[in-house]
Amino acid sequence: MPLTENIKSYVQANSISKDKETLFKLFLKKGFPTTKNEEWKYTSLKNVINSSYTLHHDNFSIDDYDINRHTVGFAHKIIFFNGKMVCSPKIDGVNISLNSNFKGLSNDAFSLLNESVINCGFTLTVNKNTIIKKPVEVLFFTSTRNSFTQYRNQINLNKNSNIKIVEKIQNLSDSNCLVNHNTQINCDENSIIEYNKIQDNTYDSRLIDYTNVFQKKDSVCNINTLIFGGDFIRNNLSFEQDGNNCESNMNGITVLDRKQFADNHTFVDHKTANCRSNELYKGIYLDDSKGVFNGKIMVRKDSQKIDAFQANNNLLLSENATIDSKPQLEIYADDVKCSHGCTIGQLDEDAIFYLRSRGVGTKEARAILTYTFTSEVINKLTIPEVKKLAQRLLAKKLNVNLDFEL
Repeated sequence: MPLTENIKSYVQANSISKDKETLFKLFLKKGFPTTKNEEWKYTSLKNVINSSYTLHHDNFSIDDYDINRHTVGFAHKIIFFNGKMVCSPKIDGVNISLNSNFKGLSNDAFSLLNESVINCGFTLTVNKNTIIKKPVEVLFFTSTRNSFTQYRNQINLNKNSNIKIVEKIQNLSDSNCLVNHNTQINCDENSIIEYNKIQDNTYDSRLIDYTNVFQKKDSVCNINTLIFGGDFIRNNLSFEQDGNNCESNMNGITVLDRKQFADNHTFVDHKTANCRSNELYKGIYLDDSKGVFNGKIMVRKDSQKIDAFQANNNLLLSENATIDSKPQLEIYADDVKCSHGCTIGQLDEDAIFYLRSRGVGTKEARAILTYTFTSEVINKLTIPEVKKLAQRLLAKKLNVNLDFEL
């Protein structure tokens, strides 16, 4: 049974509020996007939405073994298992509560579905003048076979607050599972957040991820997206700068093999003057994998003194691997510094020969050059444990036993 029919059956059997029913009807009217939609031109959902899923989860409990296998190792953990929060830390200056029913601003199908039907999640609020020195880890586990799960989270940073978060979504089953994940980040004046998304899931896992960031003046938001595994991944990342001197930084690494697919869609809306955005995405594609990158920078009228940079660089390490890249600038102000670029290439054979002539094996030489290609992004990771994890996952993906830290 296709996903839409699964959801209809669930709604018919479970009552939802009138407001949510209105949103759900709007979702049904719109339907899931197809490749005829410009924003989904290179991304087909056919296999994803035509699979059969269950919206009901098993009542199992998670054990320490699974947590320890997938945690980065931080003391502060928020843990969800089969759609329920099972662990929440107590942190001075931070309030964490179950569920998040914020009003969505987007009316695309997945956002409407996320807001209207069976979502769970958390709200995390950092108090004014609070700096959280230790990272907060957020883990979402699913063990139910062929499950469809929705999470809806909100992170609020009050004035002069600072926090770092590490997120991972993990499928513990050996079946096709789909997660529709929505996170809203609200940055008040002079707040700073670093959000690290580690996407290293099983070959049967599918993810639709929306992260919407709203920034007030003097705020800084850094989002690092590290993609190392999953059958299908679509990341939608948008920034709305609504105050002077905002800074938005996006860094991404995508390393895929087999027939894995990942699509990174980004949008930065410069609504006020004297703001900055920096965007650097690196892609590495092996075997029959495919990547998509679509990055758009909008500079609105009277938003002068904007400094915006965007780059998407890709390595195709197989004749069958592909990448579709579409960087975009839409500028309505004249006193700005904006640039964008895209490169698609292969490893330098002369450099490989040089390393081999120094006694380095062919596979290791290719891995060293590949790491050099990604190091510009990896070196931007400020949490040592996350940086080390990225290096280890890259070595694993390239099938080499190398410590890139040396």
